[in-house]
Amino acid sequence: MTLLPQTVDRYGCTAAEVIGEVNLNLAMVDDGQAFAYRKDLGECDAREYLDAEYRVFRHCFGVWQFPGGITRP
Repeated sequence: MTLLPQTVDRYGCTAAEVIGEVNLNLAMVDDGQAFAYRKDLGECDAREYLDAEYRVFRHCFGVWQFPGGITRP
């Protein structure tokens, strides 16, 4: 398992990609279990995350299964 630090948020927490056999972060977005935070995408492939989120949104999976989705934390 590898952590790839991407950015530090306003609270001083490091946002990182978790990479093993798969990119865990991307897998969670692609499964509708997480959001792609635009400002925290840092050096990762932002288009890949945004495309995954859009696909899940269109198919109403996970957090998007409710009308309008759920409020982003």
